[in-house]
Amino acid sequence: MQYFYSALFSLSWFVTDGMAVTAGTVTAQKANQYPAEFVRDYNQECIQTSLEEGLEESEAKRLCDCTINEFEQQYNFQEFQQLTAASTTDKKAATALVEVGQFCFEQILYEQ
Repeated sequence: MQYFYSALFSLSWFVTDGMAVTAGTVTAQKANQYPAEFVRDYNQECIQTSLEEGLEESEAKRLCDCTINEFEQQYNFQEFQQLTAASTTDKKAATALVEVGQFCFEQILYEQ
């Protein structure tokens, strides 16, 4: 699942570097609904990688839920696939993915 790896690599970079930049806001209603199988696979791989990066299981689940929800809010499925594919060579695309990860990580880090 190359799309997940590109997005998660960006998230892993954020988690290990601990940088903080606000991306946007997660809204209650999603603008786009990704295929259920994709979301399931994304969450499984995201949680595993997040655990390997040192997050607690509950934090990993919240981070992964937040990121996929934010991606669904900002990009339709085709746009997300194109963005993640481009992120390996396009710094602007990679930054867009990282910003979502940073936003979500901040939500978890500063959640009360």
